[in-house]
Amino acid sequence: MNLHIPKMNNLGRTTFEALIKDILLLENIMISVRSNGAVAEVRIEKDTPFRLNEQWATIGDEKGRWHIHVNISEAKEARFVVESKDSGRKSYSIRFFNSQNILILRINFVKIYTPDNMVIEESLSQYENLFSKYGSKDSLLLSLDPQQ
Repeated sequence: MNLHIPKMNNLGRTTFEALIKDILLLENIMISVRSNGAVAEVRIEKDTPFRLNEQWATIGDEKGRWHIHVNISEAKEARFVVESKDSGRKSYSIRFFNSQNILILRINFVKIYTPDNMVIEESLSQYENLFSKYGSKDSLLLSLDPQQ
């Protein structure tokens, strides 16, 4: 699967909704939500439902086995993060932060490597294409209105 995601027109700002909708088109994605003393991790499937009701986004189906609510008015910044691991591998994620620089949601790109530590180009290209679409910027300011 070589997914092509067209470049954004407005490279300065985007919305949580636009970025999440692009992420939900991808495969091998895991969402993690952390709170004091707990972490929830959900492997999502391509085309997972997304709904927006005022400032609340719902990822997943409220009538299904799981769903996540995100207050999008709290999501102020998205960061594309590549981390080098001791194993020689790299991990790829997009992290959403609030105005106090506290992590509220993390999107992990999983299955980037084979068991023999070989990069799966198709998996890595999903991250690279999304990074490119959003202007190859490590950090994106998020707004409720894409025209802001």
